[in-house]
Amino acid sequence: MPVFHYTGIDDRGRSIKGTMPASDEANLEEKLRAIGYWPLEVEQEILGRKRAKPDDPGVPWLNWFGKARRRDLIDFCTIMSFQTKVGIPLIQALHVARQDCENERFGNVLKGLQRHIEGGLLFHEALEKYPKTFSLHFISVIRAGELSSRLPETFLDLKNYLEWVENVIAEVRQASLYPLIVMTVVGGFVLFLFSYIIPQFAALLKSTNAPLPLITQIIFGVSDFAKATWWFWGSILIFCTLGIMIGRRISKRFAIWVDSAKIKLPIFGELNLMLSISRFTHNLSILYRSGIPIIQAFHLCEELVGNAVVEKAVAESEESLKGGEIISEAMRRHDVFPSMLMQMVIMGETTGNLDAALDNVADYYNQIIPRRIKKIFTILEPALIVFLIFVVGAVALAIFLPIISLMGSISKR
Repeated sequence: MPVFHYTGIDDRGRSIKGTMPASDEANLEEKLRAIGYWPLEVEQEILGRKRAKPDDPGVPWLNWFGKARRRDLIDFCTIMSFQTKVGIPLIQALHVARQDCENERFGNVLKGLQRHIEGGLLFHEALEKYPKTFSLHFISVIRAGELSSRLPETFLDLKNYLEWVENVIAEVRQASLYPLIVMTVVGGFVLFLFSYIIPQFAALLKSTNAPLPLITQIIFGVSDFAKATWWFWGSILIFCTLGIMIGRRISKRFAIWVDSAKIKLPIFGELNLMLSISRFTHNLSILYRSGIPIIQAFHLCEELVGNAVVEKAVAESEESLKGGEIISEAMRRHDVFPSMLMQMVIMGETTGNLDAALDNVADYYNQIIPRRIKKIFTILEPALIVFLIFVVGAVALAIFLPIISLMGSISKR
C-alpha cells in the first residue's frame, strides 16, 4: 500500500504533519477527516527512498564494529513485542529494553534510539541512523509495521525469523561438530604418517636393498610427492579459497557460476537450495504481512536468500511483477522455485492469503531442513571412518609386507 506524507490542520486549527498508508489520496483524505484532520498538502513517498544518513554522535565508534549479535536482536524484539502489545510508549519501552540489555554497545544504540525519537523522528527513521546494527530488511519491516500500527506483530515476526536463523545455524554446528573433529584427526594423522613415519621406514627398507611390493612403492611415492610439493598445494588451496570469496563480491556472473555449482553438488546441493528457498519464503511472508508492497518485498528479499542463482531468479521475478504479471506467473519461469512453493503461491493468490501460504512453505522447511542436515552428517561420519581405516590399512600393508618378506629371506639363510 502506498505511503503518503501530509501537512494539514486539526479541528482546533493547529498545524500537523504526519505519515499514513492509504490506497490513494482520496482514501488518505477520508482517513484523516475521520480522525479530525484536514489535509492541506499531500505527497506520496517514493518507493525505494534512500535511507537516512547515519548520524551517531553519542557512540561514533559503534559503526566500525559491525552489526549487533543476532541474540541481542532476538532479545530486543521479544521484549519490545510484549511492551508494545500492552501499549507502553516506545521511548519507555526502549528504556526498559536498554536496562535489560547485557551488551553495552547495543545498549548505547538503544539509548541513541531514545534520543532520536525524543527529537521527533519516527521509530524506523531512528533505526536508519544505525545501518551497521539494523539491516535494511529489519528497518523496512519495522517501518511497515509502524505505519500500519502493527508494531507488536512486526516485532514478533522478526523475533520468530531471527530465532529460525539461529536454530538452523545451531543445527548445522551440532551436526557437523563430530565430523569436523574426525576430519581434523584424520587429516592430522595422514599428514603425520606421510611426512614423518613413512619416510623413516622408507629409508630403513631402502638401506636393506629388499625388493618392495607395488603397494609399498605407491605409498612411498605418494609420501615423497606430498613432502616435496605440500607448499604448492597449500598455496593453491589458499589462493582458490580467497579467489572465490573475492570473485563472488566483484563479479555477479562469477557468483552465479559458483552458487550454481553449489546447488548441483551430489549431497549438499539440495540442502543449499532448500536453505535459500526457506530464507526467501520466511522473509517474503514477513514483508508481505507487514504491508510492504509486493514489488518492494521482492527487492528486499534479493540480498537475503544467500545464493546468487536464487537471487537472480527473485530479481527477474521482480521485473516481471513491475511489468504487470501476477506473482505465480513471474516465478514460474525459474526452475529454482520448487513445485510445492509454486502451488502454495497459486493457492495464496486465489484465496487472498499469500502470507499464510508462504508460512506453510516456511513451516515445511523448518521441519525438513534439520532432518536433512542430520541425515547428511550421519552418512558422512561412517564414510570418514571407512576412509581412515582404508588409509591406515594401506600404510600398514606398505610397511609390513616388505618387513615380512625380509624376515622370510633371513630365516631361509
